[in-house]
This record gives sequence, C-alpha cells and structure tokens, in this order.
Amino acid sequence: MIADLKKIWTVFTPSERRKAVWMLVLVILMAMAETLGVISIMPFLSVLGRPAIIHDNPLLHAVYQRFGFHDSRGFILALGLASITLVISSSVFKTVTLHLLNRFVHLERHSISARLLSRYLHQPYEFFLTRNASVLGKNVLSEVDQLLFELIQPLSQLIAQGAVVLAMTLLIFCYDPLTAICIVAVLSLLYGTIYGLVRKRLAHIGKERQTANGQRYLACNEALGGIKDVKITHSAAAYQRQFEGASRLFSRHMAANDTLSQSPLYLVEATGYSMLIVVALTLLLRSNDIAHVLPALGLYGFAAYRMLPAAQIMYRGFAKLRVSSAALQSIHHDLTLAVEQEVTGTSVLAPQREIRLQGVRYAYPSAPEKPVFDGFDLVIPANTSVGIVGRSGAGKSTLMDLLLGLLRPEAGMLSVDGTEIDTGNVAAWQRAIGYVPQHIFLADASVAENIAFGVPRDRIDMQAVEGAARAAQIHEFVVGELPQGYDTAIGDRGIRLSGGQRQRVGIARALYRNAPVLFFDEATSALDAQTEETVNGAILNLSSKKTIIVIAHKKASLRHCQQIFEVSQGHPEFLRTTNATK
Repeated sequence: MIADLKKIWTVFTPSERRKAVWMLVLVILMAMAETLGVISIMPFLSVLGRPAIIHDNPLLHAVYQRFGFHDSRGFILALGLASITLVISSSVFKTVTLHLLNRFVHLERHSISARLLSRYLHQPYEFFLTRNASVLGKNVLSEVDQLLFELIQPLSQLIAQGAVVLAMTLLIFCYDPLTAICIVAVLSLLYGTIYGLVRKRLAHIGKERQTANGQRYLACNEALGGIKDVKITHSAAAYQRQFEGASRLFSRHMAANDTLSQSPLYLVEATGYSMLIVVALTLLLRSNDIAHVLPALGLYGFAAYRMLPAAQIMYRGFAKLRVSSAALQSIHHDLTLAVEQEVTGTSVLAPQREIRLQGVRYAYPSAPEKPVFDGFDLVIPANTSVGIVGRSGAGKSTLMDLLLGLLRPEAGMLSVDGTEIDTGNVAAWQRAIGYVPQHIFLADASVAENIAFGVPRDRIDMQAVEGAARAAQIHEFVVGELPQGYDTAIGDRGIRLSGGQRQRVGIARALYRNAPVLFFDEATSALDAQTEETVNGAILNLSSKKTIIVIAHKKASLRHCQQIFEVSQGHPEFLRTTNATK
C-alpha cells in the first residue's frame, strides 16, 4: 500500500502536489471545526441537566458573569444557540472543504487524462505497432476515471475522514481515556478483520476488472469500426457475445467491489449503537447521577454520529485502493514512458538534390531476428517521380515508413542532400512531406476541415482547399453533389463517401499544404481506371516541381513515373527509367 501511495504522489505534477498539501491543511482545519462542534454540546447538556453547575464550574461561571446573564434559563438558551451556530459553521466549512477536495479530484481527472494522451501522442511510431489503440483509449478515458473516482477520491476522503476520526478520538481520550481506547480498539479490530478477509479478493477483482474493461472496449470498437464487414459476414452475434461476456464480468466485479466496500457499514452501525448503550449503562452505574451521564452520553453520541460514517469512508478508501491498484499501476507506468523530444520551429528540409537511404537495416521489435531490410540502398533524385513496386510482404510499406521518418533504421541512415535525418531534424523533414496512405483517415468533420487536416477552422485557406480538390479530381463532386459543399460533414471515418471519394480527399489533403515532397502509398488503388488516369496525370504535371514517390502493387499504375524500382528480398531492383512527359 505504501508503494501505491508513492505512485499516486509521483503521478501528480509539482504544482498539483502543492495543491494537495493545501488540501491537507484544509482537512486539518475541518477536523478542528468538527471537534469544536462536538465539544459545544457538552456545556449545553451539562447546564440543561443540572443548572446549578453554572455556579459550580469556574469556566461556566466566568462566561455567565462576563456576558451579564441574570438567570439560568437565558444562559441555557444562549448555550444552545451557540452550539447550533458552531455545528452549522463547522458543517458549512466542511461542505466548502469537501467541494474544494472534489474540485481538486475532478481537475486531476482532466490533468492526468490530458498528460496521458500527450504521452501517447509523443511516443515513437513503433510504440503503436505493439499497443492496441482501443486499450490506449480505454486508459485515457475509463482507467483514468477508475483511478480518480475509485482511488484518489476515496483516498482524499480517507484522509479527510481520518482527520475527523483522529480529532474525535483525541476529544474522547481527553474526556475518558479508557473509553476512548475501548472504542478505537473495537472499531480497529472490526474493520481490520473485515479488511484482512477481503483484501486479496479485492486485489483479484481489480486485475480482472481491468482486463474485462479492455476487452469490452476492444469488442465495441472493432464491431462499430468495421460495421460494413460485420454486416456482410453476419458476425454481429459473435461480437455481441464477446462484448457481453466482458461486460458481464466487468459489471459483476464492480458489484462485488461495491458490496465488499459498503457491507461493513451495517455491522458497524449495530456495533456503534450497542456500544453507546453499554457506555450509558456504565456511566450510570459508575456515578448514579443522570446529570453526569447526560453530557457524557451527548458527547459520545455526537462523536459516534461523526466518527462511524467517517470510519466507514476510511474503510471504503482502503478497499478501493486495493481494487484500483491495477489501474494505478498501468497509468503510472504509461505516464513515465520516455517521450520523443519535440522540436519546435517552422523550418522545412526540402530536398534540392536527392533523398538517400544508405546501408539501412531494419527489423520490427516483434521479430528482431528477421530484418525486413539489411544493407538497403536507394537514391531518389529531387524533383522527379519515382515508382516502387513489389509483391505483398516485400517491405514496401516499411520502406515508406522509413522514408517518412516514422521508423528509425537500426543501422545505416536516411539523408536529404547529405544531411542525416535524426530526432533533431525529423520534424523539419516531415514538414516537407505530403502523404497519401492506402487507407485514408477521415474525421467526423466537414470536407474542408478534412482537406486542411489539423488546421483550425477559422484559419483554413479555402482557395488552397479548392485548388487541392481540383487537382485531386473531387472539386466537381463536392460543389455539385454535396448539400453544403465544402461545409458538408462527411460522417465518422468518411462513411458518407465512397472509397474512391475518400481516397481523393486524402490526395487533396496532401496537396493542400503544397509540400515539396509527395508520398503516395497505394493512393490510387480505390479509384476507377478513368479517375486513376486523371489523378496520375495531375501527379505527372507536378513531377518537375516536386519530388514524388509512388508505391503500388501493379507496374501499370506507375507508368507515369520517371524511375521505377522493384523491392524484392529486402533490396531494390532498378527496373527502368521512363520518358514520361507532361
């Protein structure tokens, strides 16, 4: 548990740690206010039970004379009002403190989610080759909620209510040490025994809950993300079963967690009531004076009223700490991942002479003993169009990722005009690139926003958008068939567009930024022959102004390229130089 508390502390930023310390100060003040509220009931009940104590007790007598009271009735009324005022004031202060604690927790939810997403986004591309996007999304959203609302919030309440329990214990101890020791011993034994019996079960629930949560996210995302394939293959029932199995297990564990966290309350309430009767009878037997029993009973009763719910909240905090330990472990691990150094600036590393891969070796982390390339060399002259062809699995996509700077060679290098591409200048190289993948990602936004991807809506250059759309052969479709033209929303992942239309939006996106280097990865595979010919013609028209690299399965798709290479067995084979002209 100490290790978990240390992890929670390291999850906070320095400013959040300072805020946490201030929250602790407020909690201590809240406990003091609670104590004053409880203490205030004693003089009222003492005077109510035996008015003569006003003159017997030096402190009460001093207050009586200081404020000029003339009869015990008025003094009792004043004591009652003073007690009410103190209790209400402490409750108001407690409410304010708890609001600030809740605000702190909810803002932590925002902070941790944002920092975790940022940490993921700044991982190298290879990180995403081994991590499922659904699991990462689950961590940012669901697991952070689990951490905050099922661990940090109960922990903050544990500390707050622990301060109240400590204050009540000290108050009772000052009044009657033996009774205080007995009360604390009974409560500690009761909760300690229960916690000892269920702690392993809670830890097991926490691990299985996290796994089941990931599985239900995965099943849901895959079913909805591939809805066309699901419909065609009639596999909805299989995904439904997969989701229901994980969801049912998740719900059962959450129910067990709630039961194990809350059930001791009823046993403790019964124990507390029984203890209060025992204390009353003990006091009566010891003094045989109801005037002495009444204020003490009021003190114990009010203290129990404050202490027992606080003790239950403390137990629930310990229980949830065990259940949420797995979520804490996962988020703590990912928040401490090393990140790629982000290079700021606006410089563009555009090739003037050549792009070169020299002596490149690369193997995927999942199969380090099987390199895709070993001693790979390739030279791409600037301001030419180069086609790369090869069978499936030959390494064309890996080659593209190496050229894009997404993957780093284990040996050898990627260079532009003799400048090696490394972590310091890869951003400048990527600013020079327009990229059209085989599978276009489209956001649930307008056509213009998808073409000017990543540009704030109010900064989109509509002239550039239309120019790029014309070059990609999609302008006429947008203005002629879409109800709101470039402002038409195209749905999640462009579901309202055909495959060819989505591909052309992707091509327009690459052309929008007027990048000096264009990469096309099977970019025309979803186009009909006529449109492919038109787009390839547009690419040819750019070939003397830009460096264009085209990857395709079919050599026929590369007939407009000035040079063509075939990738085979990890090496490029020069096929031919064409005399393609505009």
